[in-house]
Amino acid sequence: MRKLWHLAACVCLASAVVWRSSAATIPLANPDDGAVVDGVFKSEYFNLSYPLPLGWIAGLAGPSPSVSGYYVLGSFVPAGELTGTILIAAQDIFFAAKPIDDVMAMTDEFGRAMATVDGMKIDRPPKEVQIAGRRFGRVDFSGVGLFRSTLTTKIRCHFVSFNLTAGSPALLSTLALSLNKLGPADDEETARVDPVCIGGYADAEHLLRKVDPAAVVPTFVPIPVRIVVGGDGSVEHVHVIRATSGQRDSIEKALEQWKLKPPEIDGRRTEIETGLVIKFTPTGAVHYLPGNRTPPEAESE
Repeated sequence: MRKLWHLAACVCLASAVVWRSSAATIPLANPDDGAVVDGVFKSEYFNLSYPLPLGWIAGLAGPSPSVSGYYVLGSFVPAGELTGTILIAAQDIFFAAKPIDDVMAMTDEFGRAMATVDGMKIDRPPKEVQIAGRRFGRVDFSGVGLFRSTLTTKIRCHFVSFNLTAGSPALLSTLALSLNKLGPADDEETARVDPVCIGGYADAEHLLRKVDPAAVVPTFVPIPVRIVVGGDGSVEHVHVIRATSGQRDSIEKALEQWKLKPPEIDGRRTEIETGLVIKFTPTGAVHYLPGNRTPPEAESE
């Protein structure tokens, strides 16, 4: 069933187009750091665990993150005959091509995109569902003998999607039910506190000290970067999403020296996560943009 992989890739491309309060909680992990451990996919960044269906294993590794902040977090297949695929992906809302914040708005947009694909039929229109205590948008569609579901939720200003493909409706239903086992990445009893997502914070208005990274070729290629800003305004973590190794090193060393106005929410200093886009020029100048867009309120989902 080689066509499974081809169609799963098409679904991912469509998704990409459309789509500390204390030192102990510093999120050192990055979105693409997830891995399968003892049959369970775990993502520390998203605080997510997903026990794979019985007999399923990790599949081929996905491509590197895109300039628009689209990640393939993991792909999974049966150990035997290829009767289906599971692909987990994430779209960073800070850098997405379209300014969509809501799960159902994203699901509706994805459903419309798939409805325009030749040979594809929407079997169940976009619908809001609750899975493992989390809000998801779901759309089911089929074509060329394969049945698919894409279920999307919102975590840390990312749309995280589970893209299920199966050779039969029965298997697709089984795969969808497997999502009921979603849980946190660890078993700690203490509730985890993630940084609040605020787009566009690393701008001239909030910067107190800025160190420009040394320009590294290629120039004029936009480099998306996420940073975690502590309650004191210091940069605690730098994640260069897509760049060469030289560009990454240069940006990390410079941005770690930045100082911003201490972020405040409701009068309280708060750790936040924000994004910016960096462009180098042939003359060595560095241009900064707050990203393609600025998401509004803090995450509440």
